[in-house]
Amino acid sequence: MKKYCIFGLIFIAVLFVSIISPRLFTQSYRLTKVGYIDLQRVIKEVTSDQELLDVLKQKQEEINNQNSEEDNSESSIANSRDTSLKGQVRKQVSNSLMNIVRKEGYTLILERTEHSILYADRTFDITESVIADVKSSLRK
Repeated sequence: MKKYCIFGLIFIAVLFVSIISPRLFTQSYRLTKVGYIDLQRVIKEVTSDQELLDVLKQKQEEINNQNSEEDNSESSIANSRDTSLKGQVRKQVSNSLMNIVRKEGYTLILERTEHSILYADRTFDITESVIADVKSSLRK
């Protein structure tokens, strides 16, 4: 009777280890790094700096000049893009955000709005680093 109990316990232990061990050694349980950004604040900070506004307006004029020089068939596609000043800011913010995501290994970024995030610790806020990255990329 003791032999059967010992064999039963060994069988259960082997079964348990065989089920658990693949999950321990694969990346299916990798750590999740989460952050959030206050997009309205980023846009407000970037557009309040006159030097950055001048750079953005210059880029906007270059894009508008390129669009006017293209053929009508191609310019209709180009005009579907947002070439406004706010569109240029959003493009810069998006590029900077993707740079930060790649550098720091974020797996999820949320936008902080009035209704989307009820509470989040400030350690997850990456708004300042995005603002700094946008400003540095525009000043280059």
